[in-house]
Amino acid sequence: MPDELLYADATSMTAGQLARRQRIVEAVLDLLETTDLEKVGMREVAERSHVALGTTYRYFASKEHLLAAAWAEWHRRLTRQVLAETESEDRSRAGAEDRVVAYIQRQLRSFQRTPNFAKVVVFVSTCPDTATSEAIDELDVENEKVMRVLMGDIPEEYARPARVAIGSTLLGALTSWTTGRTTLIQARRGVEEVVRFVMRAIPAADPDAS
Repeated sequence: MPDELLYADATSMTAGQLARRQRIVEAVLDLLETTDLEKVGMREVAERSHVALGTTYRYFASKEHLLAAAWAEWHRRLTRQVLAETESEDRSRAGAEDRVVAYIQRQLRSFQRTPNFAKVVVFVSTCPDTATSEAIDELDVENEKVMRVLMGDIPEEYARPARVAIGSTLLGALTSWTTGRTTLIQARRGVEEVVRFVMRAIPAADPDAS
C-alpha cells in the first residue's frame, strides 16, 4: 500500500488533531536535545508526547517521516527569526552576499549547539519514501522564501542556481562533519568560501536596465 495512505494529511486535520501532531513533533525536538539520533524511536516519542504509539503512526508513517517533520519545524523557527530580524534592514542587492553568509553561518552555529539536528538533516535527506519527501519539500519552500528575501532583487535566473549550489554545499559540509571527515570549523570555512564565490559570480545589475 502506498505510504501516503498510511498517515493523516495535516491539511485536513481538526484543531485538536493538529495540536496532538504538534505535541509529537515537540517531543522529538526535546529528545534530540539530549538523546542520540539512533536512540530516538517512535515508542520513545509516543511516551514523551503522551500519545499512544498507534496514534503516533496515524500522524507519521515512519521514524524518517517524523524526523523530517521535526527538522522542518526546527528550520521554520529559524527562518521566522531571520525574517523578523531583517524586516527593517536594507534588503538591497548590494548586501545580499553578507546576508546569505550570515544566514548560513547562523544555521551552522545552531547545528553546533545541537549536533543531533545536523545528523537528522543528513539522515532524512537520503530517505526515498513519499511521506519524508513531502516534509522535506515543505522545508525547501520555507528555505526558498527566506533566501529570496536575503538575495534582494537578484534575478531568479541567477538566484535559483545560486540557492541550489549553496544548499548542496551546506548538506555536503554537514555530511562531512557528522561523519567525522572534517571539523566544524573547516566546514564553516568551506561553506562560506563557496557562498561568497557563488554570490560574487552573479552578474552585476545593469544600471541602464529599465
